[in-house]
Amino acid sequence: MTSSDKEPTRLRDRLVWEALAWLGFTLVVYLFTRDFDAPLPSYQLGAAFWPQVVLVITAIAAITLLVSRFVRGVETDDADDGPAHLEDIPAPSGGIPIITLAMFILPLIWVFALHQIGFLLSTPFFLIGFTWLIGIRRLRTLLGFSLGFYAVLVVVFYKLIFTPLPMGAGWFHSISGEIIALIQ
Repeated sequence: MTSSDKEPTRLRDRLVWEALAWLGFTLVVYLFTRDFDAPLPSYQLGAAFWPQVVLVITAIAAITLLVSRFVRGVETDDADDGPAHLEDIPAPSGGIPIITLAMFILPLIWVFALHQIGFLLSTPFFLIGFTWLIGIRRLRTLLGFSLGFYAVLVVVFYKLIFTPLPMGAGWFHSISGEIIALIQ
């Protein structure tokens, strides 16, 4: 068996570990948020409702990824040839790429910034940075998607469901208050 024959198996095993890591992550985050589901005076579903919706969607995606590892596709006559799309995947370099690390670190920085700077001021920079990390490099597309998605978030959370989000500390709190006044 040559190394090219082992590549699809390595990829599939990597998918299993990735799916298990996502399931573990969702379980840990759920354990942190399970005590926050008490109804709030302004929002009956509780503070943890939307984060837990995202967790359920993440868990479903991870389970789908895990199940896809064990479900076999339709066999063809060219059973010796692997799927054509696997040829485009670069060989593993043995380490974690810096972009992958950045994709996990940037949300942590954003969560910290939420409490210091506030949702309204930190989220556009987070969205632009994360969109760049996932591979969108054209400036028009990067800014259009990021700022468009930011506008949708602001409208949904501040105009439709009236959810109070972190406003930051110090003068960031004042700036966020002025922005909220303009929005409402």
